[in-house]
Amino acid sequence: MFACLIFFAWCYVQAFQRQMSGEGANTLAEHERLYLNAAIETRRDLTLDFSKSVSQPLNDWLPHRTDGVVRPLWPWLAAWNVGAEQPRSSSALSAEDQRVVKSGKRWLMGLSLGFLLMLGLAAARAFSVPAALLTIITIGFGVLLPSAAAFAPDVLFQVLFLLLWVCCVAALKRNSLWLYGLIGFLSALANLTLPTATTLLLVFIAVSTLRWLWGWVLAHLPHEGGTSLWVWRNHWLGLILLGACHLITVGPMLAYSHEKLGDAAPFHWRWFENEAAMQQWMAAHQTRDSVLAVPAGELPSYTNYLAAHAPAAVQERLRQGGLKMTEEVLQFPWSFDSLPHERGVFVLVLACILIFLLLIIGFVAPRAAHAGQALHPETAPLALFALLAWVACTLDFGWDMPVLTWGNRHLALYPPLVLSLLWASEALVHRARRRKMRLPVFVLYETVLWALCILAFWRVIAVLQPASFAA
Repeated sequence: MFACLIFFAWCYVQAFQRQMSGEGANTLAEHERLYLNAAIETRRDLTLDFSKSVSQPLNDWLPHRTDGVVRPLWPWLAAWNVGAEQPRSSSALSAEDQRVVKSGKRWLMGLSLGFLLMLGLAAARAFSVPAALLTIITIGFGVLLPSAAAFAPDVLFQVLFLLLWVCCVAALKRNSLWLYGLIGFLSALANLTLPTATTLLLVFIAVSTLRWLWGWVLAHLPHEGGTSLWVWRNHWLGLILLGACHLITVGPMLAYSHEKLGDAAPFHWRWFENEAAMQQWMAAHQTRDSVLAVPAGELPSYTNYLAAHAPAAVQERLRQGGLKMTEEVLQFPWSFDSLPHERGVFVLVLACILIFLLLIIGFVAPRAAHAGQALHPETAPLALFALLAWVACTLDFGWDMPVLTWGNRHLALYPPLVLSLLWASEALVHRARRRKMRLPVFVLYETVLWALCILAFWRVIAVLQPASFAA
């Protein structure tokens, strides 16, 4: 596994260098320029001046500048490479602008590579070797590497979104209080990066509350003690800790938004039909006075949007957004005429493997003789969370696609999908082995995973070939 990780890291770095030297590497898209200028504006916040006060410079030092769409965390990180007197970028990139952009992309590559190596080591402890390799190859070359080509926070958001997903799953298996705090902190960092990870957080709160209700009912009914490590008494205290960690982390941005735009959570941009109308309105309403001057009946909001659109139109936007999200995440339609292969190929095969293993566990494998051979006690909440989170986030991201046409924010759903399918498959295989299941099933399972790894390495070969990789 260590040898495979070293080879993977070499391929990843080589692919990034090819990506940086390709066509369009020295050009800057309009949304990238927005983040560059936000980083230049943030640079003055990093110089602490305690001559007049102590609390205000410390508060300004934290990530907080936002217009609702451009969130502060990535500009704050990129600002550390900005010169003290560097002017705003307007037309052609200056030498200083190019230096900031290149260093930012290298930092994103280093972040994604370090995360993938740690993920590979963690997966190797819990999964089989081909499953661990398949995890990092599909996520790395399918999502993180293409996203690192832009001076944008997509990679950072994708990593935080996956970590948040993993922590939610861990908290549904065993709800230790520190996990609630970590979920609040990670969700706040994700919201400081891109809008928005709140949907995933709300799904976790809803599913965990249902799990608390079931635990409360069982606690008041006569029954034999179970083996679950999920303690229902921890739930409400955990939610308070989650909310406190979230609000403390995201607080400076909320205060700045309320002071500048008159709204702590300005989501006006979500309620437009297209990107042009959204950008025009956002450019004209950059201050608190300009936003407050808009009549309440004309302010872009959820209420006014529903009042101006028929329910059929709202449903159609959700349907079109969900279809667009599915096509983008799974790369539909499949053509199989070029490499790298479409992301949906791996998802389809992994889903078929999971269904096959479920059938084996349910109808072929010997029955569980004790709790160690049975499915995890929290299997139902985990499955419910995965399904609801996928549907809710698909509709949420899909709703924004007409107005946020740039970036790879939507690809944040792909790593949790791949990891969840592999995680579930490996859990079923472990249970089947404990039940003394016959060897040919495991041989077939490992063979299919190794075949997928070979297919994924074809992706690597395609990346390393000039002009064969398109983000």
